[in-house]
Amino acid sequence: MKAAFDTNVLKQVAIEIENIKAEYGGVVSDESIDLVAGESLQKLAGSKVPQFVPLFVGRFTRERLQELTGLRPHPRFSLLARLGASDSRPPSAAFVLSIP
Repeated sequence: MKAAFDTNVLKQVAIEIENIKAEYGGVVSDESIDLVAGESLQKLAGSKVPQFVPLFVGRFTRERLQELTGLRPHPRFSLLARLGASDSRPPSAAFVLSIP
């Protein structure tokens, strides 16, 4: 059975998978990460709240990769963290300052 998700959900899943590839780069091949993430996505095929699918795909994929490798990478290697590196403020400060 193939999972059918909204285009926005699939874009968010793709971003999450890219983050995981950045975290596990040099340790696990991209193909292996794609395989594990695909299995995670299939587990969520019947999700009643698809907005949370990217979150759970990331969680399930990281848990499985941690089981396989024994490695728990530091989140600073994620794509979002690397994109925010040009900002001199820590991510939490940027978030707090944007609240009205």
